[in-house]
Amino acid sequence: MDKQKEPNSGDSSRALTTGHNEPYNGLTAINLFDEKQIANAEIFLKRFMGSEKGGIKSIADGLAILARAQDLQLPFTTCIEHIHVINGKTGIDVHIIKSLLSRAGIVWKCTKDYVPQYQYTDGNTIYLETQLPQYCVKCRTPKEAIEATTDDVVGIYPVQWYTDLKGNIYNEFEVSDKCVKAINRQHALKISSEGKFPIIRIPAQPVDFVTEYEFTRYYMINGKERIVTATSHYSFSEAQTAELFKKDTYIKYARIMIGHRAFIFGARDIANDILMGCMETTELKVVENAPISDIDFVDVSC
Repeated sequence: MDKQKEPNSGDSSRALTTGHNEPYNGLTAINLFDEKQIANAEIFLKRFMGSEKGGIKSIADGLAILARAQDLQLPFTTCIEHIHVINGKTGIDVHIIKSLLSRAGIVWKCTKDYVPQYQYTDGNTIYLETQLPQYCVKCRTPKEAIEATTDDVVGIYPVQWYTDLKGNIYNEFEVSDKCVKAINRQHALKISSEGKFPIIRIPAQPVDFVTEYEFTRYYMINGKERIVTATSHYSFSEAQTAELFKKDTYIKYARIMIGHRAFIFGARDIANDILMGCMETTELKVVENAPISDIDFVDVSC
C-alpha cells in the first residue's frame, strides 16, 4: 500500500535516504578490472586467510565477496564475516540485510512473533486461523457464533479439544458417541471403572505458528515525502511444506527460522532495488543443499 503526504520540515528525527553516497575507501575501492590492483587484493587476501577471519577458503571466494561488497557499497572487512560463498554464489546474512534497509530509511516492526494459530468452527466446518475467509467472525463460544451469524457473516468459535487417560488428543469432531466427557482426571477414572471411555476437556491446541513483519519505507520525490508499506509473514506449516525440517538445525531453531524467513520475504518485497536480488545465506544453503550450522541462526532476532 502506498500513500503520500507533505514532509514536515520541522521533523528532523527521521532520515530520508535513497542510497549510500559516501565515497569508497580502502580495499572496497579497488578496480576489479585493473590487473595490478587485483594482484594487490590477492596478496592482502592471502594474508587475511591466514587468520581464518570470516572463513574465506580461497582467493576466488575473497574476490567474490569483494565484488559483492562493492555492489552493495559496504566495507569489505565487514562483509568478510557476513557474506558467504556457497557453491560459487554469494549469500548475505540477515545482519547485512538489516543494515542495508536501515541505511535506506526503511523501518520495520514484528507484529506477530511465532504466534500460535488455532482451528475454528461454525459447528460444521473446521477453519484454519491462517486461512479464515473474510466472511468469518471470531467468537468465543458457540452461542456467540450463532448470534453473530447472518446472511453475510458466519460466526465461528475455537474448536474444542479433549484427551483420554492414555494421553491421546482429539478435537471435538474426532470424539465418538461412545466417549463420556469427564470434569477432571479423578472423574475420568471413575467413569473408566464403569467400563466407559472418558475424555477430559483441555485447552485449545495450536495447529500452526506464524511470524509477521510490517515494513515502512520513506522516500523524497519532487519535494514530497512518499511512504510505502509492506507486510510479510511465514508460518511453521509453510516450513513443513518446504521440507525445511529435514535439517536438524531448523528443528532446533524453529522460532528463529520462521522469523528469519518472514523478515527476508518482507525485506525483498520492499527493498528489491537495494538487495539487488541477493539471496540470504540460509536460503542459498537450502537451494544449494549445503549444510546449515547453528551459527547461521545466532542473534537473528525480531
